[in-house]
Amino acid sequence: MRVIGAIGLLMLCIGALAQIDSKANEWLERSVNTYGTLKSLQSKTTVTLQLITPRNPQGETIQKFLYAYTLQPPAQINLLIRDALSREEGTRFISDGKTLKSGERTVAVQGSGLALLEGLASLDAFTPYDIVFALGGKSSWEKMKQEITNLRVVSDDEKQVVLGGRVRGEKERINEWEFVIDKSTLLMRRIKIVTQVKLEEQPAQFVMVMEFEPTPNVPVTEQTFSLTTEPAPATPPSGGGR
Repeated sequence: MRVIGAIGLLMLCIGALAQIDSKANEWLERSVNTYGTLKSLQSKTTVTLQLITPRNPQGETIQKFLYAYTLQPPAQINLLIRDALSREEGTRFISDGKTLKSGERTVAVQGSGLALLEGLASLDAFTPYDIVFALGGKSSWEKMKQEITNLRVVSDDEKQVVLGGRVRGEKERINEWEFVIDKSTLLMRRIKIVTQVKLEEQPAQFVMVMEFEPTPNVPVTEQTFSLTTEPAPATPPSGGGR
């Protein structure tokens, strides 16, 4: 998880002047605002990190994690993360809104979604961006909006809209972003981030893909987020997402 976490942190720690197409901006804001109004969210999510090189243009999967989670704003979550490339059962993270727990480790969150996100990071859990949008509030969106340049509509049909953007990273690396938004729910089904790098003086790409299977506003109870038991929020996907 730490490699994915490092890539995610790299992409979040970038400043740039926004150059955003108004239509693309409207779609992205509508999506993020929808996350802000959710009473709860459940998802089966796949996060994959690939390395693409001239020798291997098809890409090599470096890491692949399967997520199953139920969350309720402002600060409750039941999250199971499993490494798809190993036989380990996975790691569970549960917050009852006051305390985040994983195994014997605990972090105080005290009803704050931002504190919960920080707590997950401190426990080495990379959080997909739908969780960030649902728990991080308006500040998480404003931060991302400032970082993305050249946001535009790539394609638009009856079912979904695809947005593309660009972020300039460290050492003038160009990171390409792609957001796929479902029109019926306004929730994201896919986020793809491509980072240009050089390995052994050869051009290469790190490609992170987050694929979501969201179900908004599912019924939840106190037991869903109880620290004394560990009910599964959803069955992790057996393979890749959509």
